[in-house]
Formats: sequence, structure tokens, C-alpha cells
Amino acid sequence: MKTVKLFGCALFVMAATLWTSCSSSSDGDGGSGGTQGITFKADGTAVTASSVDATLYSNSVAGGRYIDVYAFQGTNQILEFHFPPKTGSFTANQTMDMSHSWLTYMTNNGLDYPGDYFGSTSGTINVTTCDTINNKIVATFNFVGDNGTVTKTISEGTLNINAISHD
Repeated sequence: MKTVKLFGCALFVMAATLWTSCSSSSDGDGGSGGTQGITFKADGTAVTASSVDATLYSNSVAGGRYIDVYAFQGTNQILEFHFPPKTGSFTANQTMDMSHSWLTYMTNNGLDYPGDYFGSTSGTINVTTCDTINNKIVATFNFVGDNGTVTKTISEGTLNINAISHD
């Protein structure tokens, strides 16, 4: 009887351990219960991307490896980011080199060029985590985008993803 109780206690402890180790994360680390994705304000209106794609690749123009991030609402692309795959603060100014970023906000799925493309003329992306081995990027961003006629202010941006394709 003592062995049965001991075995039952051991099973309970094991089950409790497995249950807590597989539960959703809620600490913002990009786990299934975290704050994975992209959120921002476009001219003061809150926006949340429904999906995000990130790719690490060799960029001969920039002179090294680069990360491209594309954010969508449904099937419509709303953001396009290009920046070096490292931590730091990168000025947003439509320059592709190893010390700047190129951030773009899009309306209407970018169907009207240049009218729907608001390329960064000022601002920053501050990358706090860039782990290309475990495929995790965490950053904040803000920028002013310009289409040649109109500007859009993108503020309070957060990026938290845990999937990066490698080319």
C-alpha cells in the first residue's frame, strides 16, 4: 500500500511539472501566450498586424547580412522593415547599410506607388534582442513616413517575433 501511495504521489508531481512547463507563456517573450507580433499607432490610431514574416539574408547593397520584416493585416501588407541583424538603435532614413534602417508604412496594400508607400524620413528602430540562432527579434520603433505629398506618423511600435527564415 505504501508503494502505491508513493507511486501515486510521484505521478502527481510529474503530471504537475509537465503541465506547468507546457503552459503558455505570458511574460512577453514571444511564447504562445506572450505579446508576439507587431503593434503600433498610425497617426494616433492603434494597429495590430495579423501576421509577420521575417527573413535573414545576404544584402550586397548593405554590405552584409540583413533582416527584412513584413507585417500584414489579413492579406494586405502594412509594414516593411530592413535593418542589420544585431542589437542597437538604427536611424530610419531609407539607407541600406550596416548602421541604418529603412522602415515603410503602407496603405491600400501598396497598390498605388508612390501614393501608398510612406518611407521613413526620420525615426528609429531600437533592437533589444536579435537572436538569429533561436529566431527571435524584439524591438521598438517609431518613424515619420513620407510619400512625397503626405506624411504619416508611426509611433509606439513594438515588434516581438520568434520565427525567422534564413536565405
